[in-house]
Amino acid sequence: MKSTLQILSILLVDSGSINSLFWAHKRTLANFFLVTCGVYYAFGAVYSLVFMNLDEIQEDPTVKDMAHELFKCISIWNYIVQISFYIGYNINSYQLTTYPPDHWWMKYAKGYRRFLEKSFLSVVFPLSLFVCNTFWYVYHTNRDMIYPKDLEELVPAWYNHTMHTLPVLIVFLHLILVEPESSPPCIRTSIFIQTAFHAGYLSMLLFCRYMDGVWLYKFLGYYAESWTRSILATLFMSIVSPNVYVWIGYKTYADVRQRVSKINMETKAKALDKLNNNNNDVDWKLK
Repeated sequence: MKSTLQILSILLVDSGSINSLFWAHKRTLANFFLVTCGVYYAFGAVYSLVFMNLDEIQEDPTVKDMAHELFKCISIWNYIVQISFYIGYNINSYQLTTYPPDHWWMKYAKGYRRFLEKSFLSVVFPLSLFVCNTFWYVYHTNRDMIYPKDLEELVPAWYNHTMHTLPVLIVFLHLILVEPESSPPCIRTSIFIQTAFHAGYLSMLLFCRYMDGVWLYKFLGYYAESWTRSILATLFMSIVSPNVYVWIGYKTYADVRQRVSKINMETKAKALDKLNNNNNDVDWKLK
């Protein structure tokens, strides 16, 4: 125990602080983070396909009414987006680091990397925040409408957190750790994408309500029991939330990039000062 503390103290003294140690190994942490996300989501996908009994879940009384519409749930869509993004990102990183620069596939690999980087702030980040925040808000206000206790016996708690908790933590860590090579689309483009998506998804929910006579989500029937609530819910889901979540993503992105630029400038300045000091020492010795 004592030797471990001594090693840690030496590391902290040599690096200056935990903060400088973090920035010095940021790229390594980013690679570890991406691989971990890819492996975890791959495991989650295999678990859902192999070990979860979907037939038994669909026969459960709490979800039986919406069983045939299960894949219209936005949580499923977001989960597929997360799986596709992080597994695709890892495969793409492997290609970019192992293939020779003149390989015929590199042009497509670089194009796919730009697509992934630009889709993060416009799709992955805001969608994850919307899904997770909406789920936990309804969960804490009226749990039976979204995740009844009986459902825990069929869907493990860790799997529920995989879909409705971890995505928020993951996208924020992604913003902090992963440095994109290309700039994101302008914020207006991202807001338009999210607004169009949410408006389209809401239209699908209304169509399903008209055709089936029941809401895909039970809590929508509660929040839309009057015209006033219906209008407010529509405005919030299709306009307010996309703007808020996109703005949070871009604000965090700008703050992190500013911090990175500042660290890089300080590092270059220290290296230049050290080089000048070494040159001065050489000149003094020559004299």
